[in-house]
Amino acid sequence: MIENELVVYRKRQRKTLTTSLIVAEKFRKQHKHVMDKIEKLRTEDEEDRPNFRLISYTDSMNRERKMYEMDKHGFIILAMRFTGKKALKWQHRFVDACEAMEKALLNQRNIDWQEARLKGKAVRHELTDEIQTFIEYAEGQGSGNASRYYMQITKMTNQALFLIGQKAPDGFRDMLDRMQLNFLETAEFIARNTLKEGMTLSMFYKDIYELARDKVTAFAVTVGQTAVDSPSFPEARLLTA
Repeated sequence: MIENELVVYRKRQRKTLTTSLIVAEKFRKQHKHVMDKIEKLRTEDEEDRPNFRLISYTDSMNRERKMYEMDKHGFIILAMRFTGKKALKWQHRFVDACEAMEKALLNQRNIDWQEARLKGKAVRHELTDEIQTFIEYAEGQGSGNASRYYMQITKMTNQALFLIGQKAPDGFRDMLDRMQLNFLETAEFIARNTLKEGMTLSMFYKDIYELARDKVTAFAVTVGQTAVDSPSFPEARLLTA
């Protein structure tokens, strides 16, 4: 299966991997040339052979094609063959993505982290249920695009607590440490209770949202905004394959 991320984790192999096809795309090289470099590396040094594995993929015309899958060590050896500012940028991003993946895997093996993640999921479900009620409440007060509050409240909470871009990527929560998960759980608990209390008091829906935003922001100020370790975490993804 071809993925758009820089690296993937395959549970069967217990390795963080990328492919020659992804390398070719990001380094703006012809895939054939990347394949040739890998094959030359394998010929020159037998010790590097285990770092590259020949596999296949199906292209856009439903044809079976060959490509190499490689681990972090294999990628570093290959990347050394590319030069220029763009090549250096992608070298750093690949290594950052690998480190982000390794951090996520260490987190998931930690019992305290697992408990925080499960507790956070429960609070998140409670919040999304409350947002659905709030959407219906807002529509009853005349809102024509109340469904945007799912994204709006999630975005507001994440940006209040973390140094991230406009949108948190899939798998974002798996990249947070236990303390960050606890902060996020509290912020979402605050948002949920504020929505619920505002509707109980029959407040105007826009005022309820603004109150929830203000309370979450005030909480974020007390704990401080924190950065997610790797700037490339959106490009790391866990696969079950």
